Amino acid sequence: MHLQSFLLIVVSLSCGSLPQGDVDLPRAIGASMGMITAWWLLCHIAARTTANYVLADQIEPLEGARYLEKQLDIFRWLGLGVIVMCLGGFGLARGIDSVPILTDSMLLQSIALLTPAVLLAAASWSAEHRYGVRMGYVDSGIGEHWSAISGAFRSGMAWLIVPIGFLLGVADFVGQLPIQTGTANSILAITSLLFLCAGLPWIVSRLFKTEALDTATNEWVTSLLENSGLRRTKVARWNTSGRAFNAVIIGFLPPIRTMLISDRLQDELSRTQIAMVVLHEAAHLRRRHVPLRMLAILPAWGFGALVTHVAGEASWATAAGSAAGLLMTLIVLRMVAYRTELDADLQACRMAVAIAPLVDDVPTTYDDAATTLGLALLRVTEEHPQNRRRTWLHPGVDERIEFMRRNCQAEIKNSTTAGTIANPA
Repeated sequence: MHLQSFLLIVVSLSCGSLPQGDVDLPRAIGASMGMITAWWLLCHIAARTTANYVLADQIEPLEGARYLEKQLDIFRWLGLGVIVMCLGGFGLARGIDSVPILTDSMLLQSIALLTPAVLLAAASWSAEHRYGVRMGYVDSGIGEHWSAISGAFRSGMAWLIVPIGFLLGVADFVGQLPIQTGTANSILAITSLLFLCAGLPWIVSRLFKTEALDTATNEWVTSLLENSGLRRTKVARWNTSGRAFNAVIIGFLPPIRTMLISDRLQDELSRTQIAMVVLHEAAHLRRRHVPLRMLAILPAWGFGALVTHVAGEASWATAAGSAAGLLMTLIVLRMVAYRTELDADLQACRMAVAIAPLVDDVPTTYDDAATTLGLALLRVTEEHPQNRRRTWLHPGVDERIEFMRRNCQAEIKNSTTAGTIANPA
């Protein structure tokens, strides 16, 4: 998930901690819808203007696509300010308690808080689709337009919104049961754990369009995973209509976990490159990187709770705690994500050397494995060079390749030393 999408969701939900006040809710809703409508117009004007420049041969098509992407990226970042204005400034978040149906439901409150964020994000997705229509890349029509927007939502914001909504819905249900608070908390804790281990993979797997791999490829990828220590892992082809270069393992526990390999990854990368991408994802699971990232968030939000406690009875205490928790989450996640990403590259190269005698089309040396994974990283970012730069959760491609190159020298040195010890002169 992009940092902008994560922040849009978290900032929206955090606005729910703003002090409640006497708000003219219909007026707040009207002002917010006016702002969101203006945002849609801005995004579509940017797309139409850029398309006109390309059609008039004033700029190259590829340069036009990059120019539009930069404009929409700016709009997405500015959208954070729009969210704060709608929820805080206009008073949408501060007037939630005045709506009876929302008062006792955290799920419904979250939907109300997240609606402006989703609509703002949809503006950029809609503009991208309209640009494609103008350029003749995609088909026009209401059905195609809706499919593009819903597809963008499923592959991005839905990853976080759907699990949050489910857990809040469970909390609402448990809160209505005639049981003690301690028992309710225990039920919530157990349900959350089961959801993360089994329910979330099931939901996420259905957010994507998947289909079966051909028999030969399925057997080969399964062999890669099994020899990497990941037995009973399902494998599926992720149909993105040629939009995504990606692979991901969903879930922790067999046989629920599933590896998804996108269509472009399978169709446009060499077999050895696909092997290294699969081993990179397998390394994340083998090294328990996802649970590690989740656990890393707990101290950050503990710090936010401490800020709220220190602020005492101040009206801004909860909001300050939420802001502090969010800031610490961003810092901690970045640190942990960078280290786990580099570690996954390193472990993938080591696993390749270990299983090469057992599986076809796997690099046989650490040097070959590092080179192949580096080429795969360059290929998947070839059409979007900006994706090679470091992001919130990923080091830059050059940084990852350099890290593998440095460790390649260390691996060769260790291998030489081991050989010397085993065969002394």
